[in-house]
Amino acid sequence: MPAAWIERGTVLIHLGRNHLAFYRGYLDGLDLRTLARRYLETTPSDDGEIDLRVVRSMVRWIRDQLMVTAKRSGHASSAKVLRVEPEALRVTYASATPSLDEFREERDPHDMFSEQELIDLFNDEYGTTDKRALRRTQRNNRLRSKQLAILHRLEALTDASPGPDDKVDGWLDPAIARRLIDANIPTLGVLVTAINSRGFRWYSKVPRLGIKAAQQIVDWLMLPETVESLGMRLAVRGIVPRKDLTPAMLAPAPMQTAIVPLENFLVPHDLNGAFGSNRGERSSLSARNDLEAIYTWLARYKPGGHTHRAYRKEAERFLLWSILERGKPLSSLTVEDCIAYRDFVWNLGRQTAETWAASYRIPQQHWMGPRGTERHSALWRPFEGPLSGSSQKTALVILQSMLQWLSEQNYLHNNPFRALPHLAKRPTNHIDSSRALTVAEWKLVKQHLSTLPHDQRYYRLRFILALAYSSGCRLSELVSLRRSDLRSFTRAGEDDLHWEIVVNGKGEMLRTVQLNPQVVGEIRRYLESRGHAAWSDVPSDIPLIAALPSADPLGSADEPLSASRLYRVLKDFFRGVAASVMESDRDAAQKLRSASTHWLRHTFATHGIHNGMTLETIRDLLGHRSLSTTSVYVTTEKDKRSREVEMLGELATF
Repeated sequence: MPAAWIERGTVLIHLGRNHLAFYRGYLDGLDLRTLARRYLETTPSDDGEIDLRVVRSMVRWIRDQLMVTAKRSGHASSAKVLRVEPEALRVTYASATPSLDEFREERDPHDMFSEQELIDLFNDEYGTTDKRALRRTQRNNRLRSKQLAILHRLEALTDASPGPDDKVDGWLDPAIARRLIDANIPTLGVLVTAINSRGFRWYSKVPRLGIKAAQQIVDWLMLPETVESLGMRLAVRGIVPRKDLTPAMLAPAPMQTAIVPLENFLVPHDLNGAFGSNRGERSSLSARNDLEAIYTWLARYKPGGHTHRAYRKEAERFLLWSILERGKPLSSLTVEDCIAYRDFVWNLGRQTAETWAASYRIPQQHWMGPRGTERHSALWRPFEGPLSGSSQKTALVILQSMLQWLSEQNYLHNNPFRALPHLAKRPTNHIDSSRALTVAEWKLVKQHLSTLPHDQRYYRLRFILALAYSSGCRLSELVSLRRSDLRSFTRAGEDDLHWEIVVNGKGEMLRTVQLNPQVVGEIRRYLESRGHAAWSDVPSDIPLIAALPSADPLGSADEPLSASRLYRVLKDFFRGVAASVMESDRDAAQKLRSASTHWLRHTFATHGIHNGMTLETIRDLLGHRSLSTTSVYVTTEKDKRSREVEMLGELATF
């Protein structure tokens, strides 16, 4: 069984031009560390130094690969010379040998010796030793030349130039190649594209591919010989972590009239909407065209917020469809066009290629891309697959809202989407329990949590689950909470101190959510694990949920955790819970595998109803009805809500 790539020192199983160049330098007796830095994909150790043990294992691996090639081509006997170490072939030169006349002038300037005596002296000093050294030097030079000739011959037989269409299992370690293939990365060309599109953490999309193996793959793809052979180069986003990227490193994406993000979309002059047939008169907007009008509409929402991203996504899809598929500016669309867009989002991903081609200009696969692809990637597409019925309705409601606002500003004469039926949002009087965990499933979550090592990761996860479950906060709300958002209050007629959090919710509206005592205890425990022994020691501006401390001794334990990272933390945890119960309860495992941050919000609501909490209280706490902290509540009503929150105390305890 072949050794693992860690033992070989390389993720590769096939010799490349870089390896042959390295081995040629090795035979020349050059410094191994210098050669490794230049030609090998071997990753330096943490201190930046090249491990000579790994480099020497690479020497043995390259030599073994060359011997296999020699045997296959019938050159096994002659290739044995490659096993001779370069130290054994160091070229030694005899000292300069003078002529007999030069020897006489040096040793017998007064002619004291006869001719024969002088010759005997000369032979004693230079004759025998010089011939032996000369023969050794000549033999070493012949062997050295023979090594280079054999290496050159074998280089032509190794086919050592990778191509973009080469399968990954022809170049990479079998175990690593299988994982890449399972992640839909079958060839080297697709591998380069995946790295460029997904960024520095591309390997996180490949199950069981670690950072060390990923770094070696990247190092090999960055070698000049590999770049030249593939004709493809890694982008800076695939090489440098996102936090270290600077604007100077990033080349601006080209403007195109194609399926690209809104910021890179070049609107044709005749389709920009400057003279759209539905343009209003005396608009209150300074927008000169449809794209500027869309940007003005989006500017009303907080940049980077969930609402801004959701609205941009739908406006982006609609504008791209309007110009590229419909061939009309947005401000010229009619009721028939809006109906056609409704049908477009319904049919997308649900029809065969032949059926789709009969109705649409652009193939449907051009509209859909991999989930989670970053906007800068060449693989980015406006859709990730077919939209569900609820997603379609949400999209049309957002677009109707956008066109209605534009018509109210007199940028558009009328809103063609208003003619479509059943688009108005209706308030719901029920809580969706399809994405909520039952009490039994929630207990499985708590049981799995108790089996994890009690380290900082554990205490952070325990606090996140307790807070999200007992407060029903959104993902964006959780990561934005600070110590200053915690405040205390007392109930009427009581002396005990109770706690609540002020949540900056959707639409920048503030609301208060009472915390049961168990969650307050979790806050104290979690802050202690971060080095804050008492409330008085906790700065007001630190995040309630923090990233794990880095290895940097000067780093802070109170760095904020991003929304995307919090989402991944909980997704990974729920997958772990699902794996732990797969054998005992397959149905629960399947459901838990789909759980995410938002499921805790639904779980809070359903458990609250089951425990007697009123729907009015739940809607208030979830932020469905925006509440301001400056609102004046009747004391008894606030006390009622806080007592209802305490009903979830037992299940919120870990």
